[in-house]
Amino acid sequence: MASPSTDNASWTRIASRLAPSRSYWLGTTNRDGSPHVAPVWGVVVMESLYIYSERTTVKAANLKRDGRGVIHLESTEDVLIVHGHFDDLGIPQLLPEVIEALAEKYDWPDDAQYLPTADPSFDVLYRLRPQKALQWSLSDYGNSQQRWTASSNL
Repeated sequence: MASPSTDNASWTRIASRLAPSRSYWLGTTNRDGSPHVAPVWGVVVMESLYIYSERTTVKAANLKRDGRGVIHLESTEDVLIVHGHFDDLGIPQLLPEVIEALAEKYDWPDDAQYLPTADPSFDVLYRLRPQKALQWSLSDYGNSQQRWTASSNL
């Protein structure tokens, strides 16, 4: 088996892979150190990933205490895992370009009710500050492994 390439992916390519996904898995750390994973919606605007939530959720409490987290695409066949820090940007309405991008992305008939524009309980917006990423395709695992680190490519 080939060893993974180091720093052979670009953030532009990673952001473009994040952008079309409908849902993401967000991993955070609970107060007791155990992992917490939850599905989230998000959008990429100008190569930054934004997710939103309610401050009353476990994931929001975890990110308030420790802003580090992991985003993973839904697929286990075409994998992308991004580690980073989630910056609390306040209420989503403070970034209208993100709100507009969310409305454009989530346009299925029942989606609107789950967006910050329709539900004010979604009261926190986060921007991912990526630190490293891993990606591979299961069908060509040995040759498709790539890594990216912020210090080398951002």
